[in-house]
Amino acid sequence: MTTRFKWIGASALALIGAVAAMELYCRTPLTFTLPRLSLPNESSMTLVFHGSVDADNPQFPRLIAALQRAGKVATFVRWDPWSDTRLRAAASAEEAGRQVADQIVDRLATNPRPLDLELIAHSSGAYVLDALCERLRERARGPLKIRMVFVDPFQIYGFVDWTHGAREHGRCADSAVAIINTDDPAPATNRPLERASNIDVTSDPRRITFKENGHCWALEYLILESSHQGV
Repeated sequence: MTTRFKWIGASALALIGAVAAMELYCRTPLTFTLPRLSLPNESSMTLVFHGSVDADNPQFPRLIAALQRAGKVATFVRWDPWSDTRLRAAASAEEAGRQVADQIVDRLATNPRPLDLELIAHSSGAYVLDALCERLRERARGPLKIRMVFVDPFQIYGFVDWTHGAREHGRCADSAVAIINTDDPAPATNRPLERASNIDVTSDPRRITFKENGHCWALEYLILESSHQGV
């Protein structure tokens, strides 16, 4: 009996250790430096971020074009290949957000001015937005207004916290909108966000003609809406 209890105890400790190691691994960003971005020299602009294994999604050029037709100064920001290590995507997204914020601050260093930002992110790119916003609020010298649009946002942080994004996404924004699809295979993207206005597009009638999965449908919804009046 004693041997059995020792085996159970050792197994429990091994499991706890493995979970702790995975939690640390998933919360540690990859080491990288984003290349210098071609950011517009404007006070008002829209930045669009992809998710994991998503940078070459043909929907993004269509979204940028729709936003530009609507009169917005829109730029697509790539943070791949670091986005594509999925278990560390949230932590790496935060690092990417901080680096983009630093580049914006550096660009404004010689001419501080009010900044009006719209930040749009799909899937795990959601974690770019919160970190970018928080770094800007720490470093920017002029007035700052930030609006966020989360497109089927990924909500896992670390290895065990599967509702982190539902609680925290949008916490830094002046206003936030979440476009949610609830029946797709992407994990932890189905909950509404507590800190955003939520639009559930799962049953939108236009989806019937869309051939990709629901995770991409949320992005298609944004493209359609941006082509008309914006979200």
